[in-house]
Amino acid sequence: VQIVSELLSSVKGPRLLFECATELMEFNRVGTFNMETKEGGGGSDGPPPAVKAILNKFSSGKEEDKINGYLKMLKVGPDLLKFIPGEKASDLRCWLEAYRYWNQGGLNNVKAMLQLVIQRYLLEQQQGESIMDEAEKMELESLTLPELEVTPDIGLLHPLLDGYASNPKSYMEWRLSSTTANLAKQRNFKLAPNDSSPRIALLLYRKHVITNQRYIQDLITYFESEGLLPIPVFINGVEAHTIVRDWLTSQHEIEGVSHGTIVRDSTYKPSEATCVDAIVSTIGFPLVGGPAGSMEAGRNVDVAAALLESMDVPYIVASPLLL
Repeated sequence: VQIVSELLSSVKGPRLLFECATELMEFNRVGTFNMETKEGGGGSDGPPPAVKAILNKFSSGKEEDKINGYLKMLKVGPDLLKFIPGEKASDLRCWLEAYRYWNQGGLNNVKAMLQLVIQRYLLEQQQGESIMDEAEKMELESLTLPELEVTPDIGLLHPLLDGYASNPKSYMEWRLSSTTANLAKQRNFKLAPNDSSPRIALLLYRKHVITNQRYIQDLITYFESEGLLPIPVFINGVEAHTIVRDWLTSQHEIEGVSHGTIVRDSTYKPSEATCVDAIVSTIGFPLVGGPAGSMEAGRNVDVAAALLESMDVPYIVASPLLL
């Protein structure tokens, strides 16, 4: 972190950093917007109050859901910021748009992100010194960015599934259907028995899914061949606790709820959830807090412990070697 920090300090143009150590996130800077920590520990400079008010609307109010709420805000935040006056809101909008391209991933989105950053940098340079004539400046400002190519933030996948399932319950309906069994026979794909197989929730890193990392398909195929029925859920990295809390349950939890010894969170979605016998996380991040770790001190551990105690199933962290 120290070596990278020294390199970042020398960068004169816009600095955009995503999904990295919090010490490095402070180096984000686009125009008047930055994330530097104020002197005296007053927190980061960050967005203006009106923008912060918008950001807060995308969270459930739970501290552990704030980062997940931020990802939801990415979808519409840049458009909402158009209506907030001030240069700082405009600069934050640029940062959010760049991150939105990065977050969706894929070659075309990354190219669009780089176009946005280069365009912004040249316009910043123009303010300080005339590097373009008026015609060149107008042409640069008139350039339109490519449309964002969107893939789901959260979904379920399988080598036999065309596209993605939207929730665990619909995935299980597909997985247990005769249509899937017939398709597996046609492709000589071994499926775990529907009735007797342990059901294992697999938490997968979304960036690895959209970049077609081979280990994901191999892992699902291996589970099926060994008689384990996988329920592979891909996430951005910060929503692991919401998946366990809202989309998964267990026999222990079901019995506890029926006996009144366990109270589920109000966010639990019975119409979308499914019962599992174990959870395997491959994302390499904590169950609560994700890579940014921007949680109240110690709270992430307490929330994770409460979720896993309620489930009372094996929880295994098995990060792929490429991490």
